[in-house]
Amino acid sequence: MQTDWQAALSDFKFKMKLALRWSDVDEAGHVNNAVYLTYFEETRVVYFNESVQWDWKKDGVILANANVNYIRPLFYPENAFVYARTIRIGSKSLEIEYIVVVENGDKKDLIAKGTTVLVMFDYKSNQSVPVPEEIRAKLNAFEQKTF
Repeated sequence: MQTDWQAALSDFKFKMKLALRWSDVDEAGHVNNAVYLTYFEETRVVYFNESVQWDWKKDGVILANANVNYIRPLFYPENAFVYARTIRIGSKSLEIEYIVVVENGDKKDLIAKGTTVLVMFDYKSNQSVPVPEEIRAKLNAFEQKTF
């Protein structure tokens, strides 16, 4: 029987294999909670490169909020993946959703869920700026929806 989160995976257009490192594991024997934000960041960069062909020198972002819900521990060397998608585009911000899953054949175990809010940022003027229409259009096309 499929759960709501398993059914939702089909709505994600992006999936990335996690490269678990031995150094990610803490004394409790599982991936340390703080490492998930690094996993989200690594996933986000690849997601933006694939979905938008992001020009990091032209379009800056700054992390405004991060939320992680831990469901069960992740152990080295489990076969883990992160699913990512844009769930909201505001006038100056983007909200990205993540689902961390361990996959073994058809079996999928939910590890963690989270979101980040990113604000478009001009590092030269040191202020937030509107989401460029080009980025909005490319994310709309990639996600096959209108934000």
